[in-house]
Amino acid sequence: MTSTTPARAVERLHVDTPATTLAQTSGAAPTTSASTPSRPSRGGGGRHVALSPRAARRAARIEDDRWTASAEDERRHVDLVPVKRPSAKRGKGSFAKRAKPFATLGVMTLATGLFVSVSMPAAAAGVDVDAATGGAIPSAATMQSVSYSVPSTATAAPFTRDGYGATSQEELDASAAAAAAAAAQAAAAAETASASASSSASASSGRTFPAPNVARSGEAILNYAAQFVGVVPYGNGNDPSDSFACDGYVQYVFAAFGVSLPRGAGAQAASGVQISASEAVAGDLLYWPEGHIAIYDGNGGMYDSPDWGRYVQHRLTIWGDPVYIRIP
Repeated sequence: MTSTTPARAVERLHVDTPATTLAQTSGAAPTTSASTPSRPSRGGGGRHVALSPRAARRAARIEDDRWTASAEDERRHVDLVPVKRPSAKRGKGSFAKRAKPFATLGVMTLATGLFVSVSMPAAAAGVDVDAATGGAIPSAATMQSVSYSVPSTATAAPFTRDGYGATSQEELDASAAAAAAAAAQAAAAAETASASASSSASASSGRTFPAPNVARSGEAILNYAAQFVGVVPYGNGNDPSDSFACDGYVQYVFAAFGVSLPRGAGAQAASGVQISASEAVAGDLLYWPEGHIAIYDGNGGMYDSPDWGRYVQHRLTIWGDPVYIRIP
């Protein structure tokens, strides 16, 4: 019977396969060749046989090039024997799954026991129990009004909180009375000041200030201006019978010597000539651009009407940095 093993299967045989076996597999008669040397096997323990020229060339190619059949050829020519794999055993259920029914049963038993332990004392005492909340329902006998009596000798304790005491009504009344007294005192002081100013104005209005009968000079200007010190109060006027503003005071004094000056500190300063402080003498003017004017006394002081609530005064010093003006 002729073998049907493909030629490729013959080519994959080991080089140590005997020639007779190769011949029988391929269906050809065994041949020997004295001229074809035999190759030693790789294992070193194989039997050396003579190969045919064709088999020798193929064995040499396998030996030299280390040729192997591709995986596709092996799958095509090698019969695979199907192996039945044993079916995997199903794993046993986890402990949590097996214990779940028992845990549920235990929770229900515990809840029932708690409910019974809460409701039994109330039932034993004859008290109705609310089925929804489990609490006792008070009976009509217990829902009665309770009255308390307070002895007449009891006194209310002072209210305190966090170390601070509440203000009593007496303290509030005393505080209101003190505020009213302070307001009355302030009103009396204001009335007194007003009366003093009125009396001073009346005194100044009843007093006469004769015009100087001398020529204008620094000394004559200072002597005439000194009559109003402490007599005429500050105000918006330019007459001693009323009041003197700073510019009204200067205007009135210079008018007594025949010099006509306008109202306004800036306008009066513009009517004169600016000089240095070293050139200034008595009777010159001192001007502050902020809006004030005075008469220089020639000795580091000045005469002026200062501010509300005050009177014409003679200051021994000069404040600030004024501009020195001489009236022609």
